[in-house]
Amino acid sequence: MTNYSGLELGPIVMHQVRRTDDPQRRFEVHLTDEPVVLESEDRTFLTMRFLKVLSNRGVAIIADSDEPSEVRTAVLQMWAPGTDFVAQSKSIAMSLSNVQPGSALAGLLMVAQAKLGGDDLLVVAKVEHQEAMRLEPTTNAVGHQVYEVEHIRDLVFGDAARIYKVAVFSRSSSAAGIVGGELVDEQNGRGFAEYFLTRFLGMKLREEPAVLTERFLTGMTAAINQSTMGAEAKIDAQSSLLSELNSNTNFINPNAFIQAHIPAGHGSEIRHLAEASQTPTTQFAKDTSRVDTQTRRMRVDLANGVLVIAPPSEIGPEKSVRVEEGADGTDLITIQGSRITSLKSTGGR
Repeated sequence: MTNYSGLELGPIVMHQVRRTDDPQRRFEVHLTDEPVVLESEDRTFLTMRFLKVLSNRGVAIIADSDEPSEVRTAVLQMWAPGTDFVAQSKSIAMSLSNVQPGSALAGLLMVAQAKLGGDDLLVVAKVEHQEAMRLEPTTNAVGHQVYEVEHIRDLVFGDAARIYKVAVFSRSSSAAGIVGGELVDEQNGRGFAEYFLTRFLGMKLREEPAVLTERFLTGMTAAINQSTMGAEAKIDAQSSLLSELNSNTNFINPNAFIQAHIPAGHGSEIRHLAEASQTPTTQFAKDTSRVDTQTRRMRVDLANGVLVIAPPSEIGPEKSVRVEEGADGTDLITIQGSRITSLKSTGGR
């Protein structure tokens, strides 16, 4: 996870991607020939808008060798001495207009050079257009105080405007000639728009969602078990973890999970333990295909070799299987509200 707090935007070029009436070519691009001119306060405002989008949300991407890409070529050329930055940004904008499906939205494509610490970055972002009304108090011809109204059709980067997609390419990550960076897609919470990630950028996720989901389950389980929380709190947290994985949400936000399900005073501890075990800490698309069997049952291991296995929904406070601290300091497990249906030998396993 990259910390973008020190992001410094350099030259910025903006091109407009507009919808056409031609069914054979749904989009066209209005190209500009010079970087935009920004006052210091405008550049600060724009930087803060990108920091808000990128903060703790970037997912690592790497070049997809199976997918040719004009954008990857342009990215590498931009870091070469004497490269025409504006010309390469035009190539990137044209590529976007060529691959966007008809369901995609028109908008503004921004290409910017940037720095973060000692690294050179290239930021490629798609931004929505908004409409707004601007009111300006004035005096009319007869001396009355009135408002003059102006309809603004191409408002961008406002507080409510969305920066749909942002790709940040890192020169240090691409030093070997294999382009690398991070991506945020605000439009598609689950996965990423295939046309943008693959066909446009020629990139792929460094780690697939199924792998990240498995690492989240494994790492968060280890963090909960290693923590100083009491037995009942651990059981409750683990039950919440499995419920999260079995829910209908399309993504997992580890920080939001910790805030919602870890008792006060233990959040920092769980976060530290999770990071130490390489647990993902940024939001990612959920895919439980690799952990499906693990999320259907929850196992409680006791020090004397006794195991209790039950559905996550049945374990926790006021559930069929309760874990609480006994009077002598040992953990007390209570199973109630159920009947024995069979006893089976496991062969000593």
